Amino acid sequence: MAGFREFCILITIAMVFVLPVSALEQQQTAGAQVMVTNVSMDPQVFMVGDTGTIAIEVINNGAQSVAIRRATMFDEEIMVDSRPYDTTTYLGAGNRMSFTFTVTAPVDEGIYYPTFSMDFRDSGYLRYPVKLQVQDKPLKISVIKKPDVFMDGKKENVDILIGNPRDNAVSGVVVYPSGEGIETTPSSIFIGMIAPDQSQKVSFSITPAKSTDLEIHVDYMNGINSHSEVIRIPVDLGDSKTRAELILSNIQVERSGSEYTLSGDVTNAGLEVANAVVITSGDEVTPLDPYRKYVVGTLQPDDFSGFEITFSTEGVGNVPVVVSYKDNDGKLYTTTTNINIPSVRAGEQETGDLPITMIAIILACAVVIGGIVWYSWRKR
Repeated sequence: MAGFREFCILITIAMVFVLPVSALEQQQTAGAQVMVTNVSMDPQVFMVGDTGTIAIEVINNGAQSVAIRRATMFDEEIMVDSRPYDTTTYLGAGNRMSFTFTVTAPVDEGIYYPTFSMDFRDSGYLRYPVKLQVQDKPLKISVIKKPDVFMDGKKENVDILIGNPRDNAVSGVVVYPSGEGIETTPSSIFIGMIAPDQSQKVSFSITPAKSTDLEIHVDYMNGINSHSEVIRIPVDLGDSKTRAELILSNIQVERSGSEYTLSGDVTNAGLEVANAVVITSGDEVTPLDPYRKYVVGTLQPDDFSGFEITFSTEGVGNVPVVVSYKDNDGKLYTTTTNINIPSVRAGEQETGDLPITMIAIILACAVVIGGIVWYSWRKR
């Protein structure tokens, strides 16, 4: 009987110590079946000082539930702004669970590994380093086309290229120009998303009123973080090297008393089209019909046209001939050329009749010729 009693005591001791050890081993085995299946970041690549999120997904590949006591993320350089998951929860067999942490990267450019940590309630833990990349590469702004010289009040096209040198896409890209005394069309252009190693071209019409700086601004988002870049383009007003240039040639002046007819050719010696070309005389003379103004119309580069204007004047040796035209944007240009004209000499009639001396000579010749004819007739 004593031997049977000792046997029962040994069995009881074994059940007290062995069974918990077996249960502990089962919990450890169950915890070992939990693993990280996916990591996602927003943004995918941080900029210096950016704030974003890291989402960790885990799965229980075991056959029994696992009690999770705590989940958190830590790093010596990357700031973890989220609180740990401290409430005990159960991850069932074959189930998945996600944990999201907000982090800030006040660090230099480089690659960092903040650690995801999960502690199980009964025993064991999971540690998983997360790769976090920080790039100090903003968007690049390039001027691919602009005029050599800006002109006061003249609309010019400026083409801008926005490039993304980063390893991740940026979103919400908006481009807008600004500058004191500068009118732009359109006022801004929305591009949206620019993929990695891609670029986008935009064009603006710029009309300056004075010499100033043209600023091209680019605003964009990297995740939830706003960023902006700007470049400055000097705008110095001057004369364009390509605009239309109208030149007068083959000038001829005919006078009838105090009335004049001025004719010639007008040639476009520039590199741009001259529209609505009109030629007239200046204020110093009085325009007359039929050609008070001569409308040429459009002159292409290297093209020419004849013209004719009529006017009256007294005692003026130079007549201003005014040539006006418009460019493709409707801006009006005028040039004035002074033309020498024959003046009325003293003793000449202003009405356009022959001088008295000339009339007397003609009458004398007529009398002589008439006398010769009469004498010849009488002799016969």
